[in-house]
Amino acid sequence: TEPLNLTLKFNIKEFMKTRRKENYHPAELTCHVSDSFQVTHPVRVRARGIFRRDYCTMPPYWLNIRHAGIEAALEDPALRDVVKMKMVTRCKPMASHENLVLREYLVYQLYNLLSDYSFNTRLVRIKYIDTGRKNRESENWGFLIEPNDKMAERNNALIIDNDRLSMRTVDKEIMDRVAFFSYMVGQLDYSVTGLHNLKILGLKEYGPTGLIPVPYDFDFCGLVNANYANPTESLGLVSVRQRYFLGPCRDEASYRKTTRWLASYQEKMVDLIMNFEYLPEKEKLDMVEYLDSYFEDAERESFIRYKINATCF
Repeated sequence: TEPLNLTLKFNIKEFMKTRRKENYHPAELTCHVSDSFQVTHPVRVRARGIFRRDYCTMPPYWLNIRHAGIEAALEDPALRDVVKMKMVTRCKPMASHENLVLREYLVYQLYNLLSDYSFNTRLVRIKYIDTGRKNRESENWGFLIEPNDKMAERNNALIIDNDRLSMRTVDKEIMDRVAFFSYMVGQLDYSVTGLHNLKILGLKEYGPTGLIPVPYDFDFCGLVNANYANPTESLGLVSVRQRYFLGPCRDEASYRKTTRWLASYQEKMVDLIMNFEYLPEKEKLDMVEYLDSYFEDAERESFIRYKINATCF
């Protein structure tokens, strides 16, 4: 749970010029295991993503750690077979964008709280050394995302790579939980069909009926509230802070069961955000107020009729 301290040294100038290509760039990664112990190994980096790859000064990237010895440095044998990991870092060199990284990290943490069928993340304090600009240094927050196969392995499952699935083919209860969590955090950018910002798990043994959706990539959600995020035009919304239910249609009893389940975690979610020491108080209060607005709305008698049934499909 403690932030991991890393230094990544590579030609960022060249990396930015070729970020739309699929080639890797050589880099040197230093893990600062403690004040007196650090380990340095060669790694490779490659830009990833769709919107942020074009928009960001520093887009998210793949960190290829094959043969880097990171698992030994961190005393984590689970990383031994990992070839690459996703890194999310500050998009633009402004302080506000550093807060966006931390807010997105917290959304992952919130879903971790609700379900084991979720991606683990590791907060990182990372120093960049740009060899393309006379070793210019910068430092900011980022986070590593658990590799797909490790998340599946942890849940005794397999990743199902079929983009022709629908919400009818996944576990009803878990799909409802994903849909209401997405509604709560203002996540409009997901779909089972096409596997958009959802991974699908198939359990190897007895468990929930049907396939299991696992959400990720929350930078466009209302709880993060990135200044570059815009809602899908077809929804007729003007801001990602507006909520819009994109889940399947169910009877009211099923919906009420899911809202009660989510409400049972309200206090824990608020505590998670407010006890997060690296985000400014103003930012934390904004996140909590946004969550509170959902819970207040969900308690209303008319909530299901006007906010959920109106857009379910």
